[in-house]
Amino acid sequence: MTRKIDFHIHTVSSIKDSKFVFSLEWLKKYVETTKLDAIAITNHDLFDKENFEEIKEALEGIMVYPGIELTLDVGHVNIVFPVDCIDELSNFSNWLSEIHQTQSESITSEKLCEQLPCWNKGIYIFELGKSKGVKEIPSVLNSVVHVGGVPNQLRFNIAHKNSETLIPCLFSDAHATDSDTNDRNNIQKLQNKQTYLQIDSCEFEDIKRCLRDRSKISINKDNLQSVINVNGVNISSGLNLVVGKRGTGKTHFLEKIKEEYGENECYEIKQFETARADEYIEKQRKEQGLSALHLWQEKYETQFSKVKDYLNNDATEQENIEGFLDDVKKYANEMAISKSSKKYVLFQESEYELSEIGYLENALVNIKEVIEKTEIWNLLENRIQKKNNFIDVYSELRGVYLKFRQENDIKEKVNEIMDEVKTTLTARTGISNVQQCSINKVIRRIQLEKKINEFLKDIITETSLKNERLHGYQIQVNLVPYELASQFQKEVGTREAVNDDLMEAYKKKEFTTFLNILKGKKFYNEVNLAEYLVRKEVKLLDSDGIPASGGQAVGFALMLRLNEAKNKPIILIDEPESSLDNAYIRNELNKELKQLARNSMVIVITHNSTLGTLLEPDYLIVTSKDNDGNYSIMSGEFSSTKIRDSIKRIEEKSYDKFIEAMESGIESYAKKGEVYATLNS
Repeated sequence: MTRKIDFHIHTVSSIKDSKFVFSLEWLKKYVETTKLDAIAITNHDLFDKENFEEIKEALEGIMVYPGIELTLDVGHVNIVFPVDCIDELSNFSNWLSEIHQTQSESITSEKLCEQLPCWNKGIYIFELGKSKGVKEIPSVLNSVVHVGGVPNQLRFNIAHKNSETLIPCLFSDAHATDSDTNDRNNIQKLQNKQTYLQIDSCEFEDIKRCLRDRSKISINKDNLQSVINVNGVNISSGLNLVVGKRGTGKTHFLEKIKEEYGENECYEIKQFETARADEYIEKQRKEQGLSALHLWQEKYETQFSKVKDYLNNDATEQENIEGFLDDVKKYANEMAISKSSKKYVLFQESEYELSEIGYLENALVNIKEVIEKTEIWNLLENRIQKKNNFIDVYSELRGVYLKFRQENDIKEKVNEIMDEVKTTLTARTGISNVQQCSINKVIRRIQLEKKINEFLKDIITETSLKNERLHGYQIQVNLVPYELASQFQKEVGTREAVNDDLMEAYKKKEFTTFLNILKGKKFYNEVNLAEYLVRKEVKLLDSDGIPASGGQAVGFALMLRLNEAKNKPIILIDEPESSLDNAYIRNELNKELKQLARNSMVIVITHNSTLGTLLEPDYLIVTSKDNDGNYSIMSGEFSSTKIRDSIKRIEEKSYDKFIEAMESGIESYAKKGEVYATLNS
């Protein structure tokens, strides 16, 4: 839940301020217009108890806190106190008025602590970015809650992004008056000079705790986590921690969330799922391997396309070359003994080879596409001349293409006629016709096979494709040649025999023979061509490059699940700590859960004290079960000390129930402390 607060409003004019007359009506209007939940009255060097109580009584439903603006010897500061400090503040204010008559306007930090007994209860807002700003926090004030006051939203954002500076706090420094010479009562100008805090209530201790966490302070409500209600229970839209004894309804509560928002909105990692990580790890191995293999395949996309074309084209010419040679011998013998050999010279003619014109067709299509793209020519200077040049090229190239095409048409017709005449002559003379065989095609295919073999020899080697670090682990993906038929069968997923034929050719690096045998196998699918060539070797290593243990694999599986979950609006995680050591929980898991909660609502159930205490969620949810078996759920901001049951309208401190869930009770918690102390001594 978010609350809007103005930590610095003037209601009484002092010697260090311009003169103005207090207006309660203006203050009411300002609070209502800016929709404030709390304000602090901080006049310069004075605290007016009567004025404060008048305001507190008039602003019903708004938390009003007393404070004072001071000039310390180290710089300017506004201090806000709980309401029980008003008498001490009044006395301190009287002391200030007396000493300022005889001393300088500033006082030391030591004097402040000496004269104001409740000094350590306050929230100290030191000015940032001004000439009077504090350069260094006095050592005597190091223990108090302190933030940096900024005058505008730009200064706030600069300070908020810089973790080296004080946590910023934006306030109005308004004058509560109907008329002000410096325009410090202009509500329109003041309405963006307040601070949003991620808290359930504006109780002083909740505010103090919240101001210690930079992530829970903003000038924009949308930058903070809001609160939603599920089955009567308030939970954060960010990071939630669910604790409680076993059997008190934690998992039941997750089911209610799924009922409320639907299964499709949720990504759930169920209880004990992380302990059974083998199946998920194996799934990830396959996915990582396939992903790397696809990238490898894309790298050689052109070459693989040629290999597939080779396998799809009919090899009849090459297969018939021996038959062709036999026919030539037979034909020569028959012609030698024939008395009419001179009459049949046509038998000696070979068919015409057609010219390759496919590349010309592709070029013409591409050039025409460029010519017709008006938007391309609009980008160029002298576009008319340049376009005409393209048209000239297209016209000339088209003429060449038509000439070759016409010649091919004539050659095809002549070849047909020759084939018919040879058939007729064969029938009348008894001289055998030589079967058709294109020597050029055979030569081209042999050359292609040579290139394919050379290409596959180059790439079928051990290749490292991926070495990625992820959450303290390494994923290595290598492609390696097959060594055994069993490896091939396992990778491809077949029981068909492959050793004596397929793998024999593979091991001898006779890859075109391997491919042609492969094509005849029942399991062959050209889509899987890359998988037939190499096998995927996926290794999961720890940060030192050593194969991960079983427990480490569980942690890695969990991290992969969390990575998979990041696009879901709701992430439900039931006891993720199984098999994880506390160092990993602290250094990796907690960090990842916080990162996920930036964009999703995350609900984590745990019994692990390292996870529970160091996670620092936005909301704490505590489950319990009464004697009648009814579930009770209380929740509240983790930084607060309170949890609430919004249905029964009860509230209590979270400490006891949190200790009970995390440490099995205060006695166990104390005993652990004794054990640690004993070991230490």
